[in-house]
Amino acid sequence: MTKNVLSNTAYRKLDVDAFDPDKFIDGDEAETPVGQGPDEGQVRQFLQANQNVEALKAALSNAPLRTKNQALKDKTTSLVVRVLTSFKSAEIEAALKSLSAEEMDLLMKYIYKGMELLPDGQNCASLLAWHSQVFNVCGHGGIVRVYNDRQRL
Repeated sequence: MTKNVLSNTAYRKLDVDAFDPDKFIDGDEAETPVGQGPDEGQVRQFLQANQNVEALKAALSNAPLRTKNQALKDKTTSLVVRVLTSFKSAEIEAALKSLSAEEMDLLMKYIYKGMELLPDGQNCASLLAWHSQVFNVCGHGGIVRVYNDRQRL
């Protein structure tokens, strides 16, 4: 005998609105806790002790990428820019060698956000020097990863 396939309506119970791209929720967002930003006191201590590389690593740790608090993101960006401007141009390449690829991508995000936030181009020469050095290490891939990443600063 033939089986009546048309009477099976189980396919109609599928919620098609769950697949709407405008309502997309990345699976990683639910699993990872929200970053509260780096420890500003620790970064200041490193800067006062003239340990700029450690200050940079501390400033890049615990980035507030998944939060919607824009004030926290701007505060963290200004902290990272302060760390970046404390470097001499000859020290930049050595500092980049101590960073991982993920940290360099995050650093590129902070460089772009710092250029956006700074009024009248303050410290822009320092940020452009950093951008040039990060670009020399990462190439076009670093820029593409920053612009295509959903987690914005």
